[in-house]
Amino acid sequence: MIKIFFPLIFIFGLISCKSSTESVDYMGQMQPDSIPMIFAPDIVSIKGRLEHGLSFSPDTRELAFGILNKDDFSGKIYYSKKVYANWTEPTVFETLKNECVYLPYFSPNGKSLLYAQSKPDTANGYTDIWMVERINNDWGSPKILQTPISSTSREANACMTKDGTIYFSSNRNCEGKENCHTADLFYSKLVDNEYQSANVISEFISSNDEESVFISPTQDYILFCRYTDNETWMDLYISYRDINNNWIEPQMVDSTINSKDWDRRPFVSIDNKFLFFTRLQKGEKGLTESDIYWVNTSKLFKPFVFKPIPAKTIKIGKEIKLSIPTDYFKDIDNENLEINLNHEMFDWAKFDNEQMTLTMYPNEIGEFDLIFTAVDEFSNVMENKVKIIVEE
Repeated sequence: MIKIFFPLIFIFGLISCKSSTESVDYMGQMQPDSIPMIFAPDIVSIKGRLEHGLSFSPDTRELAFGILNKDDFSGKIYYSKKVYANWTEPTVFETLKNECVYLPYFSPNGKSLLYAQSKPDTANGYTDIWMVERINNDWGSPKILQTPISSTSREANACMTKDGTIYFSSNRNCEGKENCHTADLFYSKLVDNEYQSANVISEFISSNDEESVFISPTQDYILFCRYTDNETWMDLYISYRDINNNWIEPQMVDSTINSKDWDRRPFVSIDNKFLFFTRLQKGEKGLTESDIYWVNTSKLFKPFVFKPIPAKTIKIGKEIKLSIPTDYFKDIDNENLEINLNHEMFDWAKFDNEQMTLTMYPNEIGEFDLIFTAVDEFSNVMENKVKIIVEE
């Protein structure tokens, strides 16, 4: 029988279409500001228990998260559902109760749950990617996602976009290499209702692991974790797509979010207002604590260069006016950015940010970098250089 509890002070969710009279309910929790808080203490995040990898369904009426066994690091998925006005007590997900499973993720349409499951006769954590689909409001039989997604290597976690593309982490690039354990990020597109190939995201390849991937449903940004150094260990990174559909260089998420502990397993609410992630603490005797945190996205999303401006060659002593694209910079959660030019560097370059027009009357020959800045409503700043070549 499903047990109902009355929420205390809960925190979390994934938001979607709601009626105008129903507010978004993150399990009754008070919403956080820009400083991360433990999500649902004593309900989801229980002291001494190792929680990780939380996901909400798009309508925010279902919740799934992982629990690690401290002794052998086997995994269980816990599940909670909102029934009328109250959430059920999180308990082991019945459909997968007898399996060693990790890192659940609801698909953007809410009809599937992706997760990682231990390979037979292997150590826990050596996993494939599986999926269970909803059939007539009930969960069907789990199935492994065969090649090209699962492989003889370790696939650690997966998530999905609106068009069915699956992003996942894998160490398959290490096959045949000695002393190689590095994981990279891959994606596989749904073509003719099949996953026919898997491609590495080459822009993110480094000498360290790239894991814990979260892709936005529209694929305009991606979050993942990567080892940074022995002070901050695993940190969250973010990248955005530019107008050419290329991923820009990943940047560490703001220091108000990343910590000196292991920050992993990101998940963003469907309205882009809240980031959920796992903060893992390790001591001399190994793993000591793992809780799920959440934070608003005011310091997560920052302006980025969406439409890069190529180098411009102009003539000395001649006035030239250039139109700066209105989508030069973008921001996931801010439509109105304040864009300016550092006028102090060159008195022959003037920028009208209302008309988005750059006027130049150069009086010297050479190569010059004009520095533009974009600022959002949360005072996040992005700088970008535009090269100007002045010739005779």
